[in-house]
Amino acid sequence: MLLIINFLIGFTVVLGSLFIVGITRGNKVSQKAWVILWLIISFSFALFLVVSSILENEIILNYALGGSVGYVTAVSIHTIDHAIKEFRKSNNH
Repeated sequence: MLLIINFLIGFTVVLGSLFIVGITRGNKVSQKAWVILWLIISFSFALFLVVSSILENEIILNYALGGSVGYVTAVSIHTIDHAIKEFRKSNNH
């Protein structure tokens, strides 16, 4: 049970962080600030993945696995947003 909770915490932290920054960059943040924030979160998470792999601690690895699923989910939502915008553009012409 503890491992599932750790997985869900990792998932929620990473997806939540990117959701707060704006997965699809709304009008609240400039493009430059949005890119910088995504880079900071992405590189921080990459560093966490490397450290968790080196430590090989089962609890930390479950946080990392959950965070990885959260990151992939955020990128997938971002990609879907781009695809929808492109689809709408192509149908308007």
